[in-house]
Amino acid sequence: MRLNRVCRYAVLIALLAGAWTPNPAVAQNDGPTVDFELFTDVRLGITDGEPTWLDDWLGKGRFGGKLNGDARADLEIAEVAALFDVEFNWEWSAFVHAKYDETQDGPVDIVEAYLKYAPSPTSRTRYSVRAGLFFPHISRENVGIAWTSPYTITPSAINSWIGEEIRTLGLEAKASIRGETSQLDLTAAVFGFNDPAGTLLAFRGWALNDVKGTAFSQLPLARLPQIGLNSTFVAQPFWVEPVAEIDNRVGFYGSVDWTYARNWKVGAFYYDNRGDPNVVKQEQYGWDTRFWNFYVEGDALADIHLIAQYMTGNTRMGRLIPSTGTRYIDMDFDSAFVLASRKFGPHRVSTRFDWFETTDHAFVRRDNNNEAGISVTAAYSLELSRKDTLLAEYLYIDSKRPARQLIGFDPDQKQSIFQIAYRRRF
Repeated sequence: MRLNRVCRYAVLIALLAGAWTPNPAVAQNDGPTVDFELFTDVRLGITDGEPTWLDDWLGKGRFGGKLNGDARADLEIAEVAALFDVEFNWEWSAFVHAKYDETQDGPVDIVEAYLKYAPSPTSRTRYSVRAGLFFPHISRENVGIAWTSPYTITPSAINSWIGEEIRTLGLEAKASIRGETSQLDLTAAVFGFNDPAGTLLAFRGWALNDVKGTAFSQLPLARLPQIGLNSTFVAQPFWVEPVAEIDNRVGFYGSVDWTYARNWKVGAFYYDNRGDPNVVKQEQYGWDTRFWNFYVEGDALADIHLIAQYMTGNTRMGRLIPSTGTRYIDMDFDSAFVLASRKFGPHRVSTRFDWFETTDHAFVRRDNNNEAGISVTAAYSLELSRKDTLLAEYLYIDSKRPARQLIGFDPDQKQSIFQIAYRRRF
């Protein structure tokens, strides 16, 4: 068994053991309470254009067309998630999100698993701490059950990447300071096991899908010659394991969020995994990845909910080349989106515009990781009941990526993806 997997199993088992073992210091007199919920998502996708990256190509969506670009229909179980929320008393709790879906390489895996301590406030300042495997609070879209979006089936390019590669195994502390009409949240964390973050962005580019990477999963890479066994540097397999510790260095992130009158929110977030790009361990590279994320969210006229988010960052991998001052990969990445949504009773209509690009600063002639693209999303959802939701979505993606030529595709690709999702909570 791989060492990284052993370490992750050990940490998660310790956390879950702590969650389920009675502790006189924190347990209630009548024992912990467990809230269990099952979430299912059945999906129909009809797609034209290039094949999906999940089939080892460079397509941008969860679904893709046929090799000749013709439309293809897919019916699948997009996700079956089991969610456990354990409360020991008013201060201590635990959360576990495990899932099955047809895109992951194991039948069942862990998305999040953490302990949380949130003492009752004695002033206008609230404190909380959580430890384990969790998403940093970056996404403004994925606020629904099982880290889904209530607005669309497919999250933005930014939050698609967060779902795929950004998962931290660490310790996070948060302070919330409440005023008369506003609230200030300050968050800081230290973490490990996210050293390969940036691999997908570099070798595949941005994507738009609702794939959630898990604790022990591998995500596929296209069979590009520059990342295969005949590459000019140490072999990278045609997959990445996002939750992995490569260099034994601790990363960190911090954020500031401000809420005004409960309607408007603004925030800034900084992430740095402090990866060592010189280290290769168990077929995975350490990637030095850092980024800023900014957002504005609020309710505008006519009860329209608006979300705008922007991310900018850099990722590097491989040894430093003295003659150029760069590494084998040195790439900037940027993306932004604006989403508008309105709810009419059980109905919701949402639309979103995305822009994304990557800028390669090293060895472009041999390994061109440049990319530019846009996408437009239109979605409709209907709450059939308190536990049943039907969603329909049209997603259009227009992108240019020169590396497509290496596997026999035109660099310029336009693609339409139509999806229908039936979600049920049990």
